Amino acid sequence: MPDVISDNQSAFVPGRLITDNILLAYESIHSIKKKRGKMGLCAVKLDMHKAYDRVEWIYLEKIMIKMGFHRQWVDLIMACVKSVKYKVRVNSMETEFFAPTRGLRQGDPLSPYLFLLVAEGLSSLLNGAENRGEMQGVRVCRDAPPVSHLLFADDSLILM
Repeated sequence: MPDVISDNQSAFVPGRLITDNILLAYESIHSIKKKRGKMGLCAVKLDMHKAYDRVEWIYLEKIMIKMGFHRQWVDLIMACVKSVKYKVRVNSMETEFFAPTRGLRQGDPLSPYLFLLVAEGLSSLLNGAENRGEMQGVRVCRDAPPVSHLLFADDSLILM
């Protein structure tokens, strides 16, 4: 997992501690508050709590293919994701089974790892914008590398 997921993500990745990103976030916010001059800095916190329910399965499949996962592996994972079916009971009458087309089952041991792959898409877009000069990350000191975003499982901090 550490080879596939960017350094900006710290949750659910072996060998990484979420406290590392917390420390970076604290230092970055401190730098933003102490900033002087004409150009300001900004931090935006995104709460993706509801994102688990809205992950489009076709997006998950395409991001795994884009990241270089073998097609058989992608098909196996998608079979696990798509195996869910629901029935709804209204006034003691049940509907027919129906299959959703999006959402990751919270509580499923595989879901946090799949969500990391989904969040990696956002991370790649932000890295691309930074590489093209469309946004600039926050530096905690003159010689420090810029930090444009930090990911904490279903929370994100965008720094610019």
